[in-house]
Amino acid sequence: MGNNGKRILCVGSINMDLTMFMERMPAPAETVITDNFATYPGGKGGNQAVAAARMGGNVGFLGKLGTDSFSNQLLEELRRDGIDTSHILIEPDETAGIAMIRIDREGINSISFSPGANALLTPRDIEENEALFEEYDFLLAVLEIPCETVYAAIRMAKKHGMTVVFDPSPIPKEPFPQDIIRMIDFTKPNEIEAAQLAGIKITDIATAEACLESLLTAGFPCPIVSLGKEGCIAPVGGKNTRFTPPKVQAVDSTAAGDVFLGSFTAALSRDYPLYEAIRFASVASALSTTVKGAQTSIPRLAEVEKVWKELSE
Repeated sequence: MGNNGKRILCVGSINMDLTMFMERMPAPAETVITDNFATYPGGKGGNQAVAAARMGGNVGFLGKLGTDSFSNQLLEELRRDGIDTSHILIEPDETAGIAMIRIDREGINSISFSPGANALLTPRDIEENEALFEEYDFLLAVLEIPCETVYAAIRMAKKHGMTVVFDPSPIPKEPFPQDIIRMIDFTKPNEIEAAQLAGIKITDIATAEACLESLLTAGFPCPIVSLGKEGCIAPVGGKNTRFTPPKVQAVDSTAAGDVFLGSFTAALSRDYPLYEAIRFASVASALSTTVKGAQTSIPRLAEVEKVWKELSE
């Protein structure tokens, strides 16, 4: 299925992921030798844009890259998935964002990150591209770029009647402004982020539900709390609903949350009801954990629809 439906504007980070798979994580001051190294296109914004595009979304990107070879490669990768990159701004003599990722035999990752040109996307860049916000229907916004720039994008999106889907990762040190919380139509914290936002540690489904209630009380219109391989819970049709993903053999969870959000936004843009959009995103996210890498792990629409339909039967 080609690009269709309402248009999605992604504002966020684009990185190159430098990745090693290893038996176990090194302890402090320890060296663990492994036999592999790979570079994968990544960044939460880039991953979500690619996921949305592969799931049939009509996607454009507003972000910032440098003039290094990684930046050129990342632009090319986004274009390959049919994403409109004409509004990605280039900062001379800067580098793309770089994430160094270690993944153990359980598929659990540890990440260190240098934002590079991502850190130079400013609220002024948002203002100067206001016309873009008139052309698009959904804003898919993610941190890893300055908070004030994300808030400027969310306010601009609401000014032009867009639906806002927001990834609150990584949680900023300062609380989200109250007006921003109310403008976020959908947000998907994982269990650690939800616990940070709500002040409730998630240890089981009951504490996850308490966390969800706290986020609703705080003013988030529709928080979706993800619980790793346990799926997610969300307020659907007036009650807290649990979504369980299909069972898969996970090897790398690096971009699973990004795949969920990109797929979810694409489904909404194609007029899926909320319940079906979350189910669809859960399938796409689970399938992505079966392949190594960030953008390399994002499944194709036909594959997701096949599993999704099998689960519905």
